[in-house]
Order: sequence, then C-alpha cells, then structure tokens
Amino acid sequence: MTSLRVVKQSVGSIEDLRGVLDGADTQSVPLDSSAPSGILLHATTDDVEIYAGQWLADIRTRGCIESNRITLGMKLDPDSRHFSFRSGTEVLPGDVYALVRGDAVDYRVTGQIRYAFISLSPDFLLDQGGEDALRLDRGFWEQRRWFRANQTIRAALVRSIQKIVMHLSRASCPLVGQALRQLQSELTESFLRGVMFDERGPRERHAWSAATIVRKVENWVDGQAPETIQIADLCRALHLSRRTLQRAFTETLGVGPARYLTLKRLTAVRTALSRSDPAATTVTDTALQHGFWELGRFAKDYRRLFGEKPSQTLHKRVA
Repeated sequence: MTSLRVVKQSVGSIEDLRGVLDGADTQSVPLDSSAPSGILLHATTDDVEIYAGQWLADIRTRGCIESNRITLGMKLDPDSRHFSFRSGTEVLPGDVYALVRGDAVDYRVTGQIRYAFISLSPDFLLDQGGEDALRLDRGFWEQRRWFRANQTIRAALVRSIQKIVMHLSRASCPLVGQALRQLQSELTESFLRGVMFDERGPRERHAWSAATIVRKVENWVDGQAPETIQIADLCRALHLSRRTLQRAFTETLGVGPARYLTLKRLTAVRTALSRSDPAATTVTDTALQHGFWELGRFAKDYRRLFGEKPSQTLHKRVA
C-alpha cells in the first residue's frame, strides 16, 4: 500500500452522474427540469477504490456493471428516496447492496442523497472477510446481494462511513503506512458488518463460552503488534464469525472487538510516548504509526481514556 489519492468533482449536469461508479455503463434520465447539483469523491488505495457523493436530483438510472471487481454500496442519508427496481424495495440507510459483473444498475433517486461505494477484488474481499468469507461460496454473492442488519447496527455503520468520507473530503495530511491501512480496514469492515449481520443470517452460538472466546482473543492479540491487527485477523486466527466475536465481547467487556482493538492501540501509543525523547518524537508521528488516521478523534479518545493530552504524556518523561 503506497498512499491515498483523492479526487473531487462538482456535479452540475446529468452527464456528470456517469462518474458515480466506475465500471458501470449507465444512462440517467432526469425526471424534472432541475439540473443535478452536488459533489462526487473518488479515493483510491492499492486495494480499495472508494466512491462517495452528495447530490440533489430526481433521476431514473439504468445500466450494467462491467468491472470484475466486487462493489459494496450503502445509502447514508435518511431523507432521500432510493428505490431499487432490482430488489423492488426502498433502500434504507445502512443497507448494503453488492454488485458484481453483469449486475443491473436499476434505480430511481429523488432528493438530496448521500452514499458511498467501495470496489475491491474478490481476493481482497476474501482476505478482509476472514473466517466469515471462507464460509461463503460464490453463490452467496450471486444470490444474496442485498443485506439489511438491524436498525442499531445500520445506524452505527452509517456514522462510521460518514466520518471516513468527511475525513477524505477534508484531509490535508497525507496518509501512508499503518494509518492508511487502518482507515482502509475500518471502511471495509463497516460494509462487511452490514453483510455479515444481515437479519436473515443464522443466530449462531459457539461451543466456547463468551469468556473463553475473549481470553483466547486476548492471548492471541498479546503476541502481536496491536497496530497491525484487524477484525479479519481475529476471525481467521481463531476460526470465529463476526457475530460470535461481537457477542462474546459485548457480553463480557461491554465493548465490541473493534473498540477493544482501538483501546489496545491507544495504550500502545501511551507506552511509546512515555518512553520517547520529546526532542526526537512527535505525537502526530506516533499516532499515525499506530494506525490513527483521524488525529482529532485520536486526541479526544486519548484524553478521555487517560485524563491527559498525549503531549503531556510525552513530556512527562523529562519532567
């Protein structure tokens, strides 16, 4: 993974909406006399392409996916109307819909819509999916392409993706290394949670107790660098589904596994700062090295958890 590349484009005509999603040959018909207006964002890393936008229009769009990559999409706003002719239903905020080569793009959008798509290779999806992806065959994506988790999960997913999109649209600090890897993982994980927590999915219970699962996760995590660990790594290493992992952590610790990993990384930052020379170390560099891509949120989380600013921890060494 090298760096994050972001391009923004204004929307001022119906033709501009052809750039909503690369790899899709689409045609849009305006349903009123108002010209579409808004903005499109396209961000790329080595593994993931991100398409996001916010625009006002009343359009009917039809087309076909021509890319060999898998695309996962999500509506982010509660107010616009997004009707899918493919599924014959209204798309709700936090619903995830999957698009593969040959799929129909077939919808009507009315109002001020906000949305995000990610496009990734099947191999990368398998890697990020961890144990969950290994349980799924090709037919899963071919037959179940629309996923709806419960309202609480969907709301959390929307908030997570909105934060990332906002950061991408305003980012002034280039992201590389662990910070970029973490941003990419958080974004992909948000979509995968929407898929794996589909309400039609099985309500499984693992043979291990919740306490046993958490202890096994902690034992495995303690042998790794916390900034390199993702949810997919936990699922894969311990052969656990996301549902089982989430249940075990919320039942025993009151936080989900993603938050647990964030707390581990915050603790690792504190250790690094307390052992560093302020003349040779900065808080920003240390945070980025530990995967914190949104520095404002990092600083608030750190102060809330430890009762002091990260800069205070750094300078305590020579106090």
